[in-house]
Amino acid sequence: MEHLLRLITITEGSLMALLPYGDENNPSPRVLEILANRNPKLNVHRMLANSELLLQAVFQFSTALIDSGKLDSKLREMAICRTAKLTRSIYEWTQHAPAAIYAGVTPEQVEALENWRSAKCFNELERLVLQFTDEVTTNVKGKPETLEALKKYLSPREIIELIMIIGFWGMVARFLETTEVELEAAAGKINIYTGEAT
Repeated sequence: MEHLLRLITITEGSLMALLPYGDENNPSPRVLEILANRNPKLNVHRMLANSELLLQAVFQFSTALIDSGKLDSKLREMAICRTAKLTRSIYEWTQHAPAAIYAGVTPEQVEALENWRSAKCFNELERLVLQFTDEVTTNVKGKPETLEALKKYLSPREIIELIMIIGFWGMVARFLETTEVELEAAAGKINIYTGEAT
């Protein structure tokens, strides 16, 4: 895990978020209830708490993709981490790199996500997922030939989930970067899905 942490540049304390956190000024009882049930409590959720409606919607959507999705969690986390790289979202990368390791992505693969095309540590399906992630993130539309190649490995449901994962975490990255949400003291040192130390 030390090797993984060397890959993460944590700028904790060097920036202040550009908007106040939603749990700081008269949050609604429902916002407090939602945040109280989160372990760990993340600054991304605190910033979303400025809108009770969006906080609830984001939790529902992300929970559906993570807990009820059919796409393999390893492929999901590869797509999220690659999206974080492409959008230059330090927060998203820092939180999801440990989650990727937990999901079965190797430390070598995490390190190689920056320049995956020249890396030898990804199999054909993983390379297709990364190719598709690049296409959807940078061009909005994935290439039909990449989609066709994915159909050899993934069901329509899994492909739809992959598209939504790329889009959702791309949206989250834009939210994080625009508001400059700060990293928590434990960022990169805990698994955001289990709350356990990595």
